[in-house]
Amino acid sequence: MNQFSVRRPKKNRLWLKISVVFVLLMSLFWASYFFYLYSEIKARFESRRWSVPARVFSAPVLLYPGQVLSVSQLGQIFQERRYQEAVREPLRAGEYKASRDRMTVYLREFKFPGHTLASRRIHFVFQQNRLARIQSGDADLVFLEIEPLEIARLFGPERESRSLINIEQVPRHLIDSVTAIEDHRFYEHRGVDWVGISRALWMDLRARRVVQGGSTITQQLVKNYFLEPERSVKRKLLEASMAVIIEYMYEKDEILEMYMNEIYLGQRGSVSIHGMGEAARYYFGRNVEDLSLAESATLAGMIRAPNAYSPYSSARASQDRRNTVLRRMLELGKIDSEEYERARLDPLRVLRTTPPVSAASYFVDYVKHQLHELYETEALESEGLNIYTTLHPEMAIAAELAVREGLEEIERTRSDKGGSGLDAALQVVLIAVHPKTGAVLALVGGRDYGESSFNRALYAHRQPGSAIKPFVYLSALDKFTPVSRIPDERTVHVVNGQPWSPRNYDDRYRGEVSLREAVEESVNCATVHVALDIGLDNVIRTLRNLGIQSPLEPLPSLALGAFEVTPIELAGAYAALGNDGQKPYLLSLKEVVAEKGEIIERRNIDMVSVTSPAKAFLVTSLLQGVVDRGTGKSIRRMGIDFHCAAKTGTTNDYRDSWFVGYMTDLLVLVWVGYDDNRSTHLTGAQGAARIWARFVNQVRPWINPQPFRIPPGVVHRIVCRESGALANTYCREKSLEFFLADNVIQEYCTIHGKN
Repeated sequence: MNQFSVRRPKKNRLWLKISVVFVLLMSLFWASYFFYLYSEIKARFESRRWSVPARVFSAPVLLYPGQVLSVSQLGQIFQERRYQEAVREPLRAGEYKASRDRMTVYLREFKFPGHTLASRRIHFVFQQNRLARIQSGDADLVFLEIEPLEIARLFGPERESRSLINIEQVPRHLIDSVTAIEDHRFYEHRGVDWVGISRALWMDLRARRVVQGGSTITQQLVKNYFLEPERSVKRKLLEASMAVIIEYMYEKDEILEMYMNEIYLGQRGSVSIHGMGEAARYYFGRNVEDLSLAESATLAGMIRAPNAYSPYSSARASQDRRNTVLRRMLELGKIDSEEYERARLDPLRVLRTTPPVSAASYFVDYVKHQLHELYETEALESEGLNIYTTLHPEMAIAAELAVREGLEEIERTRSDKGGSGLDAALQVVLIAVHPKTGAVLALVGGRDYGESSFNRALYAHRQPGSAIKPFVYLSALDKFTPVSRIPDERTVHVVNGQPWSPRNYDDRYRGEVSLREAVEESVNCATVHVALDIGLDNVIRTLRNLGIQSPLEPLPSLALGAFEVTPIELAGAYAALGNDGQKPYLLSLKEVVAEKGEIIERRNIDMVSVTSPAKAFLVTSLLQGVVDRGTGKSIRRMGIDFHCAAKTGTTNDYRDSWFVGYMTDLLVLVWVGYDDNRSTHLTGAQGAARIWARFVNQVRPWINPQPFRIPPGVVHRIVCRESGALANTYCREKSLEFFLADNVIQEYCTIHGKN
């Protein structure tokens, strides 16, 4: 007996030791496991929490009293920005209300770096399709800045669209809506709601399969952010463990903010909508802070099954689900019965306009090309950069419309009727630039981006033809004046051992013309004579100074544009004429702003002097004559009734049709041609000029053409139009002419006088 009584405690101590070791090992395992999960969560949340695509914005738009703008045009501007027409007062942010001659808009807030467009109610008064007054409260505004248009997003492979919000932006009723329907004890539990879990497990055991979840908001965040969407006990345990750790690491509001930025809320084509910020803009056109109670309940109700409860595809189901959320809020005391009834009866109104993302595709390509020189693709697709550009959104839309309608009109009326299939489709370029700043306001690089993404504005090498002549005459202004007489006759030149002779477009040879007439009528023979007189090397030097980088050879045909340029090069050269001889750097990218608001890239206006203001003005004066009397006068019949300078361009066999024209605040270049370089049977006036005039007429609200300023160094004289000398009393036809101050004619007319 004594032996047995001694041995039994030894056996008990052995099992105790084993138990202790087992408990220690299990504790160490679970501690290590929890530390591993803690490290994973910390590393993930403290690096980049989400992949947020870069957003590309246009420039803001200015409105001012006196602007030629109708109520319907202003309504279109706000519709493009996804504002809704209000059904009742009071208006809320993102809504407008219009009558015959008045409009009231409640602007949304928009934040730039260092500058915020405030959310406020604005009243517009119109008189005869002109904006007469802009009022904010009792104050009249001198101008009003309208938020920019989002024109593109640079998505990563997941194609997730997300606008990050901060919990301080979120209205209380959105927080209450989400917690009421998804996790009403969110602020009470520590990541796992054991009552809910027990109820769900009981239902699963009864059904012998996973049929119900008891997940808290924190567990849903874990599931969406870290885990695969499978239903298993193993995954539930992992989900619960990670939820407890997250609750230990973060405050409740931080967790809710993460959840509201992560949650999936539907689909827009191939793009998935994530987060309440993005959903508020997509479905209702509002910033998240401007959501109503009914709208908040709608979004909260979508969380369970976003596509089944989408207000776009399933309006009735969405409304029923919204009312379920409202009823649950009423039961929990989050709203009172009056708020419940008012929100329940609120009609479900969602935006029916398509978000203007991927607008101005050729311009966006231009910007992306510059961005890829600065940033890795991954950064553009995931780091939430905001990219602000020079694009004028209304001009960009007008450019697309003018190109489409203009080409259709040309193809209906042009003399070339052969080959009307897609392989024979005319192509087009339209570039609009502010000549004083170099800002690219609109850019179209082809007829249809969907059919061809090749950006002809940047990469097509085409002969400029007569559109190059202004720069030949610019090179000659030290020797010639606008009234200088120039031979206009067929002359044979030997080029590389072969005879070459220029021909005039109309095969008329006048014997002699003034320099002004040579420019206005685009006289080829006279232009070649001037180029050879001053030296082709001087012409090439001028072209290089103006930014023409294409290969140039000192051949007589150079004066007629028998070499290749890109449209963007030619637009930059003309911008110098419209900017007092200062060539601006063509600017499309203004600022790149990081997710938290700091500016990481800024492009400023940059210019280089390429000629004197006086010479630039003289060429501008000559080009005004092209519009008033010469090859460009057809645009006067198309409604262009303001100060304008322009030049047509037509190449051999009518392969290229050009028109470049500028006012004091806008320069527009248009090219029309075939990709395979065959004849269009169009002159510059018959083709490109028609699209040019159509576009400029459409953008009249956004320009304010003024007379071109006469700079120092320019003088004017009254001359005899027949002799080109200073006019005397007896000259029958007189005109005002401009000269460089150090190159003024001194002789008076000797043709007219006393007999």
